[in-house]
Amino acid sequence: MKDMPLYKQIQQAIKAQIALGNLRPGDRIPSEKELAEQFHVSLITTKNALSGLADEGIVVRMKGKGTFVAGEAAFGLRMPPDGKIAAEVLRPAAPAGETPLTGGMIGMIIPSMRTKVEQRLLDGIENAVNERGYTLVIRVSRGSPAKERESIAQLRALGIAGLILFPIGAEQERQTLDFALAQGCPLVLIDRYYTDLDVASVSSDNRAGARTAVAHLAGEGYRRLALLTPPKEHSVVIDRLAGFEEALAEHGIPEETVSRKIVSYDLFNVPKEKATDALEAWIRIHHASFTAIVAIDVELARAAYRALVRVFGTDGAGRKRIVTFDDPEIEGIAYIQQAESAIGESAVALLTEQIRAGMRSEGRHVVPTRLIMSP
Repeated sequence: MKDMPLYKQIQQAIKAQIALGNLRPGDRIPSEKELAEQFHVSLITTKNALSGLADEGIVVRMKGKGTFVAGEAAFGLRMPPDGKIAAEVLRPAAPAGETPLTGGMIGMIIPSMRTKVEQRLLDGIENAVNERGYTLVIRVSRGSPAKERESIAQLRALGIAGLILFPIGAEQERQTLDFALAQGCPLVLIDRYYTDLDVASVSSDNRAGARTAVAHLAGEGYRRLALLTPPKEHSVVIDRLAGFEEALAEHGIPEETVSRKIVSYDLFNVPKEKATDALEAWIRIHHASFTAIVAIDVELARAAYRALVRVFGTDGAGRKRIVTFDDPEIEGIAYIQQAESAIGESAVALLTEQIRAGMRSEGRHVVPTRLIMSP
């Protein structure tokens, strides 16, 4: 499937959007130019894609006006009066010589597609899904627990064979998971796990990653540390903090000497200047007590660096070493790199095995991390 011609990949993407109800009869399809920019292909490729859909009767092309989704019958959908998608969806047949879509669709819910971590994770999952003969259907929760549950119901109504769930990490996360389990659909969690539930999960080895971060600083002689962390609202933060505490003991760094700053998740969704203001105020008070920072989240690392530059200037900021998770794209900051492609491959392998076996699997699966040194 990964070798499918580009124009057919575009056609499948449009068909998936129609199947999800994001594009409905009468809706305008993006233009050839817009599709070319979105998929990074030539205008000839997008023209072939739209022409092929028109030949199938899925879209109607109107000169001078654009391309529009045809009526319901053309795509084999039943649209109830309330606009929700019925379970019966006509899945496009695989082109000659390619693996048929024997497994149908796999659903995925992801908080956003904004960060590079999310983008690489999605790319790995999509490749793994396609290689196994399934079609990936994506819903973006945009930080809303209600949207997560709504998306689960929509995907289930579409008849997905299994679900990959990347929860948003809010207080209502457990409600989302309970709702997903109630659907009776094969399920794999990514980036999260629960010790009291028999649900298969795949995540980075966050505990070991935090130990590596502290070991790196201790090895360079930094023993007066600051810790920047969000609250303990989900397993990722819990594991990273546990690894941090373990590393302190391993390297003989007294816990009471560590300067700790817990940063509300609200600060992750405000303009950069406001986030920087909050950390600048803290750094001005506590900077003499630490020589290096361990930032549990990359956004905290970025905000801390901007605050250090404000307080000490560019040269002075570099004297306070920072280690974080994921690439902050700032020279001089080392980081713990996650293997997003491996996480995606492992999640899809677990899910498709559940689908074949007809039963849920369980167990926590961790993928190693590694330290990346910045120039």
